[in-house]
Amino acid sequence: MIISAVIPAVDRGGGCLALHRHFIERDDFDFAVASMYPLGEAEFSQFPIQRFSISAFFRFFQCFRLAENVNYFLAEALLPRGLLTFVREWAPTVIFSVVDDFHTPIAMRIARRLNIPLVVNFQDLFACSRFLADWRRPYNWLTPRLLSRYRNTQSVAEGVLHTSLGMKRWFGAQARGEILYPIGGEGGRSRGPHVFSGARRRLVYAGNCYGPYGEMILQLAERLENHPGWDLEVYAMGNDWPEESVAHFAGKGTYRGYLPFLELRLRLENADVLLAAMSFHSGDRTFMETSFTTKIIDYLSLARPIVVWAPAYSTAAHFAVTTRAAILVGESDAGKVVESLEQFALGSPSSHELMVAASDAAEGVFHMNHIHKILKTTIQSVIGTMNTEDEGPGPDPVPPLFGPRT
Repeated sequence: MIISAVIPAVDRGGGCLALHRHFIERDDFDFAVASMYPLGEAEFSQFPIQRFSISAFFRFFQCFRLAENVNYFLAEALLPRGLLTFVREWAPTVIFSVVDDFHTPIAMRIARRLNIPLVVNFQDLFACSRFLADWRRPYNWLTPRLLSRYRNTQSVAEGVLHTSLGMKRWFGAQARGEILYPIGGEGGRSRGPHVFSGARRRLVYAGNCYGPYGEMILQLAERLENHPGWDLEVYAMGNDWPEESVAHFAGKGTYRGYLPFLELRLRLENADVLLAAMSFHSGDRTFMETSFTTKIIDYLSLARPIVVWAPAYSTAAHFAVTTRAAILVGESDAGKVVESLEQFALGSPSSHELMVAASDAAEGVFHMNHIHKILKTTIQSVIGTMNTEDEGPGPDPVPPLFGPRT
């Protein structure tokens, strides 16, 4: 049973795409989904979770942020109407949740109530994120409690998965569980020597275009606008650029907007270089140290050179340095990205070196079968542990959901 905002889906961002690859493209698990964001049509059973009714009062008066924070707070004490019955009738052997501030505490309470093992996947620390819509952001007074909730969830869940080494390190000495990198898709073209597609080279970015990311990509678009050798293409679900900038760069073919994943993949396969970015803003440091973008893993499978534009402490920079599979631009100045592109066009580093390193990474720790095995083994292990406990005198009492604040 998946109780989560992040559910198996293709065109809902990297987290949902990763679950689609684990649970839909492979047949290791039968599952159902309970979520506030169910699919319109699905090949699996779904339960649409409703927000707590008391929050409707605040939504009626258009206090949307307050209403959402009420939901975050009450998720540790209440259960959405009908959900417990749905879970009981479906009778799962494991409950799985991508950790957030609403679904996961509910998943925890149901798991405890029904004595079902819980597996949690820490993909993002949402309480540290500045990339949420304003109405979804937790208030400052609530954030410490949410961070404490993450730590206690990690301590009591039967299975724990972290999206990166940085995420696991955030929990300090109490860290437990396995690292589950985002899972990539099937490989694209063969990994031969890179040949530029024409006189003008194409740098393609697909991802977030809001907040610090929007600022970075807009600056890069302005720097490359009249470049003699490079064109930028930007694919994003939306942006917060000034309207005149959107109109200008859409007219020039730089800003391409949203494409369904299968169409986007074709554009990525035909790029000369793929760009991954992470914020340099000091307020985003914790988020950059812990989150890991799915795009990098997808880029590996496409056999295209990768430029990582990210601070040295970020998970993306760690990937570039440890694998040597990407060119790292560790400064916020968009001009440094342009300089790196110009140097790459002249053969430094060589495309052959990048492709060999990317192939090694894609066939090693980032291989999709290796990553899926970690998830599968974790789920199977908690089932085995619970079965063993059932045969004995009974499990120890489950620790409280909230311990002392840290």
